[in-house]
Amino acid sequence: MSPSLLLKIENSPEKVQLSRIAHVYQKHPDLKKWEQFARDFGFVEVERQGDTIYYRGYGRDPYCVVASTSTRGRKEFGGAAFVAKTEEDFEKAKKIAGAKLIDISHAPGGGKMVSIPTPTNNLFHVIWGQEERDSPRSPPKTLKVTDEEFNTSLGKARRGEFQRFKHGPAPVHKLGHFGYISKMFDEDVEFYTSNFNFVPSDILTNDKKDQDINCFFHLDLGEEYVDHHCLFLVRAPFVFPETRMHHTSYEVDDFDTQLIGHDWLLKKNYKLVWGVGRHILGSQIFDYWRDPSGFTIEHYADGDLVNSSHNVSREPDGGPLSLAIWAASRRSSDSAA
Repeated sequence: MSPSLLLKIENSPEKVQLSRIAHVYQKHPDLKKWEQFARDFGFVEVERQGDTIYYRGYGRDPYCVVASTSTRGRKEFGGAAFVAKTEEDFEKAKKIAGAKLIDISHAPGGGKMVSIPTPTNNLFHVIWGQEERDSPRSPPKTLKVTDEEFNTSLGKARRGEFQRFKHGPAPVHKLGHFGYISKMFDEDVEFYTSNFNFVPSDILTNDKKDQDINCFFHLDLGEEYVDHHCLFLVRAPFVFPETRMHHTSYEVDDFDTQLIGHDWLLKKNYKLVWGVGRHILGSQIFDYWRDPSGFTIEHYADGDLVNSSHNVSREPDGGPLSLAIWAASRRSSDSAA
């Protein structure tokens, strides 16, 4: 796909309209180790069915991670599920080449799902009819003891009241985004944007700007504001062996929550990848970790929102300088974008 075509991608009523990202599927070689990590990361266990565990945040989705035991002795990513905007859109998804109807009536919240193969032999899932949780009016009171306002240099709204916090995991709100390093970047872009309402938010190119190498996608819901990206694709280097999942990312409430969660994970001796820092594209405050299975997983807070009026940027990839305006210096060689 040429750079000019990527910039010209638009939504249309013929495509399957998705309303939001919902959950991901992961298999772990040692599910017991991941169970402890899940608690320390801030997930809430919903239900166990055999060797499968459903975890949620405090948002409206009945679960945001489905974790099970890998029979291959290695980590496996089973794709992400998105909610169809209407039942008609779900029916459209069933007609995409290779789509298979999957029974999820037994899962928390029930509903139905169709699984669709991508060009790189991964799976993309569309769901409909799940019973949602009540939308929270405020985050859980597990870390912040008080509801006092934040005093700034010029605005001192909190007077005679004190900020008090507890140590503990950072409660996860929802699944925010995921992405792939793709050996078939152009084909993957074509798959997601021709079948669904994914449109570019921002694009990174090579130095000559003659090839797109990274694209952040949001769901086009017209004038409704949505997260800056729920999907991203990175063009794999020539020597890269195969397409692989890059990272999954989960929203937490605010900067204090994120830093307390960061400190909690450090004290539990989990492997830090990169963070805490502030992204440029998307603006999220980020914090990347390696879970016991080897997946990269992120806490984020304060991300940008965009709608159909958003102007897509296309700039050369400057390496770390394109990713963060500030960040902790510790970083692994394959950390996240």
